[in-house]
Amino acid sequence: MAEKKIIPISTEQFQEYFSVYNKADEKDNSVIYSGITENLKNFAVGHYFWFVADCITMKTKDVSPNIEIHTPYNHKEWSNQNVQHFLDLIHPEDSQYLLSALVSSARIYKNMRRPEKNNIRFNFYVRMLNHENNYRWVLIQAPKQCFNKYNQIESSLIVVYDLSHFPINHMPLLSIIDDQGKEIQYSKHIMQKDTKQDETKPNVTQREKEILMLMAQGLNSPKIAEHLFISYHTVENHKRNLRKKTNTKTSTELIAFSINNCILSI
Repeated sequence: MAEKKIIPISTEQFQEYFSVYNKADEKDNSVIYSGITENLKNFAVGHYFWFVADCITMKTKDVSPNIEIHTPYNHKEWSNQNVQHFLDLIHPEDSQYLLSALVSSARIYKNMRRPEKNNIRFNFYVRMLNHENNYRWVLIQAPKQCFNKYNQIESSLIVVYDLSHFPINHMPLLSIIDDQGKEIQYSKHIMQKDTKQDETKPNVTQREKEILMLMAQGLNSPKIAEHLFISYHTVENHKRNLRKKTNTKTSTELIAFSINNCILSI
């Protein structure tokens, strides 16, 4: 069984990755996810609740009616809440790692061929507050997402299973299992803060970060221009400025520099 490490990321980095730059017409989540939410009870490993995360607004949309049984918040307090509201329920030692694991899994999933996507399962394990404000282990899954034509995730169904009935001392942060039973585990990687690296990190604008993110997703300059509703020449100018700021010569070097210096999260 292979094991890898995941480094923590900030909430801002998480939102940058999942931000939808092309706003489409709002879809009816109750129709998209109703079949799955109705059948969850047939496959549940224990008590569970669910909610729909909207990447366009970066807020929760639909929420399961039993959510107040499993968290300190009632149904109304869960509705239309931002990412931080959810993170406040996660153990402080797990929260930023969970964000990184979610980004990593999304990148892996997007890069898979279509047949492979139906045979893979992502499991996230963290400690989360229950309705009595006590931490217990939970399993988090995202069984279905809604993509737009640019391969961006517009919304995702999130299911949280209570594992408090299992005797657990330690779990991997992320487990990826295919239909053959092959598993890759990702655990936390505790990093020492590199103050020297922070001092030399270039000043990158929000627009430049958006372009970096789309470059990392494999989009070329014409596609990036279409995504951001700007001209091709503007994109090229931003790329040129980024290479100058980072002292890199190619797009590959630029992306690698951005990841290594935490300008762009994996």
